[in-house]
Amino acid sequence: MTKFNVLILILLSVLCFSCKRRIQSGQFEESDSSRIARTKTSFKSVTNIVYVEVYRRFANNTSFNTQGYQLKPSWKINFLSDTLVSVFSPVKKRFYDLPLTLDHDSIFNMSGAWFRARKISKDSLKFQVLDVKNKHINWKNSNVYVTFYAEDYLKNQHLNVEKLRQTTKKDTDYIKSLALASNRDQKKIFAAQQPVFLNSKSLNVTATDAKLKAKILDSYYIPETLFYPEYNVTIHKAYADFYHSFAVLVDANGQMHFIEPMEAMLPDENEHVIKIMKAIMDGYLAHYLQITPGKTLGIPHNSRILLVVRGYKS
Repeated sequence: MTKFNVLILILLSVLCFSCKRRIQSGQFEESDSSRIARTKTSFKSVTNIVYVEVYRRFANNTSFNTQGYQLKPSWKINFLSDTLVSVFSPVKKRFYDLPLTLDHDSIFNMSGAWFRARKISKDSLKFQVLDVKNKHINWKNSNVYVTFYAEDYLKNQHLNVEKLRQTTKKDTDYIKSLALASNRDQKKIFAAQQPVFLNSKSLNVTATDAKLKAKILDSYYIPETLFYPEYNVTIHKAYADFYHSFAVLVDANGQMHFIEPMEAMLPDENEHVIKIMKAIMDGYLAHYLQITPGKTLGIPHNSRILLVVRGYKS
């Protein structure tokens, strides 16, 4: 090889290395529009196919998280194009055409929620639900996955949607493990899908059914505060007129354990008022209420409730 050819090779190597360095340093960084065009997904191959959501699960393949929140599949969709999707409303019993926005890396927005397409076929779809705030994705909280089957696929495979949507043995085993963990550590107590039930054994005591402080949302997103059952208990012929609000742990056997007051108090009266609350719980509630513990999938476990107790002398 001549000296000239060697010089040419050296020059080409230097140029390639220089270009690589410049790309790595961001001098030739790809534009947003170019990246979106190159990496966005498309639904053109599956247009005019009605899909039914059959699974909505966390990354561990269960329907529950550690707080006891349960995911429930409910959606029915039909992609009309790469800009329009038809979504069925179970309330109105009809489809509504809504805008569809495609973004980079197979990310898209549909009906106000952000997803990442994991699988697209004529038989099924699988999406990852993204937690997006201020145009930033929180990947740690993007741990919900949804699966849709085409109506024709369900029919041809003789599959029952309601059976597919039912909880699984893995769900049951997971709840059992959470229940055991909550027995060992109060910090691991989780919300019960079937809340604590209070039944009065006295004509002088009445208790309302549980009211949930936060809605059980039919959504892909988990509410920041899970439902916290609140009960109003009224006691007639009490030792005095009183009004108190406090949090209680109801264990798997239906026994109440005082947690903390839920009302404003002066520092010097704190200890005295808590003593009264505990006396009301042990003296009235434990004797005059039949308490059924909270349950999830039929499994009784520790759960927290809020009690608003009113006493009347008359």
